[in-house]
Amino acid sequence: MIGGAMSKKRILFKINLPDEWQDQTVHTFMGPDDSGLQHMVTIIVDKDAGSYGLEEFARERIDNVVDTMQSIEVLKDEQKELANGILVHEFVYRWIPTDNKVIFKKQVFMIIDGIGYTFSSDFTKKTLKTIAMQVEQMINSFRPLDLPDEE
Repeated sequence: MIGGAMSKKRILFKINLPDEWQDQTVHTFMGPDDSGLQHMVTIIVDKDAGSYGLEEFARERIDNVVDTMQSIEVLKDEQKELANGILVHEFVYRWIPTDNKVIFKKQVFMIIDGIGYTFSSDFTKKTLKTIAMQVEQMINSFRPLDLPDEE
């Protein structure tokens, strides 16, 4: 931690894509293995979210989860303001996959400057009170960066 903010060195690169190709990057950040669960945060970037409002963006993704997953229990489904002032929609649900281990899934949806971001993490009952706080700090530290124009 540096000045209360989490920071890690990033490796940036540039690649030229033909017109028919699209960047559909999913960013994955690996966390600790705790309580029998390998924790991670994934961030999906949706560059075409410009015409959506936050509620519509989140609802489309939430409805897809509710319609396709069996036996989930929705624990939270609401908009909130993060400590950094960004309005997000938070969706938390409980489910039991085939190995009979209870999983708590947290998804946070945000739109900044027409770009949609979906943060997703899994927790156990124990780590929902511990590692989830680290994930919350990570989401609060999120800042999209403008890349310089190409010369």
